Amino acid sequence: MKKVIISIVSVILLALIGVLGFRQLNNNGPRGRVISPTGSKIIVEEMSYYIGGEKMFGKVFKPADANGNFPDSLGAMPLVVFFHEPLKTEWAENLIKSLVPLGVIGYSTGFRGSDKDAESLVKRLRKEKMIQEDMVFLACDSSCGNEIVKATTRLGHKIQGLILVEPSLTGKARETYVRYGREFLTINGSSKPNAASMIEDYLEERGALK
Repeated sequence: MKKVIISIVSVILLALIGVLGFRQLNNNGPRGRVISPTGSKIIVEEMSYYIGGEKMFGKVFKPADANGNFPDSLGAMPLVVFFHEPLKTEWAENLIKSLVPLGVIGYSTGFRGSDKDAESLVKRLRKEKMIQEDMVFLACDSSCGNEIVKATTRLGHKIQGLILVEPSLTGKARETYVRYGREFLTINGSSKPNAASMIEDYLEERGALK
């Protein structure tokens, strides 16, 4: 009987360790704090997921209170996910920092995957309790525009808007853009300096900003 009890306890402990390890791999990593262009405090931390057996690295940007913490009182918030070329993070992350004080959560990921990978990532993000699942917006640069347009089509009503930065689309993605482009926000090279204000207007039009 003693051996049975020891075995059961061992199994429970191993299960707990496995769950904790899985959460560590799929959720939060190193945390930092930065200041937005408007002077607001922002929490930045790694929030990566294993999708299709491969780690998809990303960072989440959340508003912080006076003590530098993300208050539960804020509740679930709209999400803007920015898919961009790997290693070219500065412009995308600076844009996200300018959006967070508006009352949204930002997520940045250097993306080299497929439309199905993007779809899986968005579905995982929507399940996070800090995310308002009916207010998710996608953004992407030209490096992954085809994949993100396809993912947006696959996700359908789960996505409230798509922001294309200097898009260069081909094939079915181009056909989708020609048909539904009026529903998307397109930011060309000449309008990039005004990207933050353009996105703010787009989010407000679609009910994301209170």
